[in-house]
Amino acid sequence: MMRRFSIFRSFQSTPASRGHNWLPFVAMALVSLEANAAVDGEARVQISRQQTQIAQFQNQVRSLDTWRTDAQTQGELLQARYDGLYDVQKDLNTLFVSLREDYARLTGEHNELHDTHQDLQDRFSLILAQVQTLSDEQKIAGQKLAQVESEGANRGVVQLLNRMEGLNTDLNRLRGQIEVLSNDINNAQKRQRDMYVDLDTRLRRMEQQSAAARKDQEALPALEERIRKLEQAAVGLTSIPAPVASAAAATTAAPTGAVTTVSAPAVPPAATTAAAVQPSLPPASLSAVDPAAIQRAYDNAYSNYRISDYHGAIRGFDGFLKTYPKHQLASNAQYWIGESHFQMHDYRGAIEAQRRLLGNYPDSAKVPDALLIIGTAESNMGDNAAARKTFEELIARYPNTESAEKAKVRLAKLK
Repeated sequence: MMRRFSIFRSFQSTPASRGHNWLPFVAMALVSLEANAAVDGEARVQISRQQTQIAQFQNQVRSLDTWRTDAQTQGELLQARYDGLYDVQKDLNTLFVSLREDYARLTGEHNELHDTHQDLQDRFSLILAQVQTLSDEQKIAGQKLAQVESEGANRGVVQLLNRMEGLNTDLNRLRGQIEVLSNDINNAQKRQRDMYVDLDTRLRRMEQQSAAARKDQEALPALEERIRKLEQAAVGLTSIPAPVASAAAATTAAPTGAVTTVSAPAVPPAATTAAAVQPSLPPASLSAVDPAAIQRAYDNAYSNYRISDYHGAIRGFDGFLKTYPKHQLASNAQYWIGESHFQMHDYRGAIEAQRRLLGNYPDSAKVPDALLIIGTAESNMGDNAAARKTFEELIARYPNTESAEKAKVRLAKLK
């Protein structure tokens, strides 16, 4: 521009009176003006293009900063999930140790129950032998009494009658003991079966938790690989190109009539790699409920039932149901509430509790036992028609269960 104005001034300062030919100078000035205008237009286009490229680079830098922040956030989430899996594994180890201890305790209780059952059977056999002996003695005494009466002798008749009355009393007492022992045997078998059911339930729960832990551990290598890729992509963020110099300086330094070209810098490979990485990872989710605490609450209530603290058992199982209504042991807790009412001879409460089990947990394995309790309670209340209907429903719906066999026996007594 300065050169253009200097040429124009020199043209103006040249006097026309000297007789020189000024037309060529005018033509040269016009040509120079046109060339400078073309150069200025190209420079403006290049400056605009470079400013656009600078804006694009700045947008890329901002997007890379945003992506780096997201990558760091995802890395923190993955680390938190890894820590959570480690805590779950520690909890599982603790549960396994507790399960071993419970299994050893249950094995000891099973052996004790087996010994008790054997002792009860021995006592039952002994009482049966005593009953048979007393029956034989009663028959002999009756024969002797008939012989004495036939002979017309009155000596010793009173002693024989007294002895027969004593034998009848002993026989009734032994029959009562037999009923008590039979009830004890049935209760021992029932407790043993319930212990096995609880142990099997706990084993299944531990297997499910172990399978979930193994699945999470199998997913850890993939998560670590994704973390490694994110870290590599984050390292690439440090290789961002510097902004281009001002295009005006390049235009000023260029000679007149030269065309200045600016080449856009290539995008670094790290940016391309980072764009290909999708920072969309699932959030970590850990269970806030402690399975050991749930099992302790159930075991405490069941311990109260075993020591015949039925009120404490009802309170414990009721609290368990209010806290964990959807747990897999909830149906068992509802059943033991009804059983506790039955043991206290609160037959209406037992029926209500077991009907609540039938309504809330219709697929539970405790349904046959609940129907048996309902029918027995109705029979004890004197409602034989309702008891008969309940026993028939139990036999029809669950014909191959132990509860159905017991229902058949009790139904036969009702008839």
